[in-house]
Amino acid sequence: MAMTPLEWLARVRHDLVKRLLWPARDRRELGGAPAPGELVPTLIDGEGRAITAEALWTELRGEAPATLALDGFGAALARAVAAAEAGDVAGVLAFEADVAALEKLVRSLDGGG
Repeated sequence: MAMTPLEWLARVRHDLVKRLLWPARDRRELGGAPAPGELVPTLIDGEGRAITAEALWTELRGEAPATLALDGFGAALARAVAAAEAGDVAGVLAFEADVAALEKLVRSLDGGG
């Protein structure tokens, strides 16, 4: 059975977005420079195996509602991951605007836009 747009969005938020944003939010609150690798998310796939953010996004994108235009979000994710790898807290947190735009788009498909 296919997921509804809101179910898909919840999975994206749970499996990918929060794991990318939370370390950067924590570092912003604590202050100081992040340790090497601190902002890089540790992700797992549906089988419990380690997976990169890009590979997880490919998997999630394949499950997305067909009518969603997701190229921009994928590019934003790549920028956020690059920022995480560089220890750039502000660069990671800039991804929040892209997440908000995705949420608005998905909710519009579900009639809640």
